[in-house]
Amino acid sequence: MRKYLGYILTALISGTIGIAFIGIRMGYNFIGYTLLGIAAASIFFMLMKMLAKKHEKAARILNKIAVYAIIIFAFALTVTIAMIASEADTGDNSGADYAIVLGAGVRGNTPSASLYARMKAALQYANENPETVLILSGGQGRGENVSEARCMYDWLKSRGVSEERLIMEDKSTSTRENLEFSRAIILEREPDFSGKICVVSEGYHLARGKLYARQAGFEKVTGAAGFNGYPVLTGNYYIREAFAIWYYLVFRR
Repeated sequence: MRKYLGYILTALISGTIGIAFIGIRMGYNFIGYTLLGIAAASIFFMLMKMLAKKHEKAARILNKIAVYAIIIFAFALTVTIAMIASEADTGDNSGADYAIVLGAGVRGNTPSASLYARMKAALQYANENPETVLILSGGQGRGENVSEARCMYDWLKSRGVSEERLIMEDKSTSTRENLEFSRAIILEREPDFSGKICVVSEGYHLARGKLYARQAGFEKVTGAAGFNGYPVLTGNYYIREAFAIWYYLVFRR
């Protein structure tokens, strides 16, 4: 049994910490799932070591398949996260005709850490670009007393952004709808619009936001990034966004 102790300890520690992350209920699920995946891999390799006693060839083949699968998955995840991180570097994003601020959760009437980060980035962008109109995009979900758009509107208005520059889009329920519904508002105002937009969100979210912006029909797209102040939480979201990007590449949704 001692020869399997390392596998058992790895599975127990990773599994326990993974379940704890999932149980926090503050958006750390994907770190939890990653740790549960490590626990499952440890158990698998322990079982293969046991199987090798009677079926060495079969165990060796299964081991190779598992190792290659893990290497390919880890490589793809690393490359995707690197691409997402590169999009967080927004460069020269000034002078947009419209800034589309992507919504995030509201707890009752209180903005979540993610929404607060996006509002701060929107406020900074509004102050630095006084001609830009802000479209505040986000509907009302479970546990939210107001729509995400209304929460952003009230917060930005209370900090000096003129209400003439604030437009609420309060029907969307996803990032894709954020951009599609905002595009419809812009075309209603300017049917021949071909100007520049700035997608405002957190850094990890900008890659997908820009993809959906271009899918919606925008040609000149830049971004402005906020930070929620929680590095571990942000790491979780980078992992989540990698899966979301893969989903987009397969289904274009």
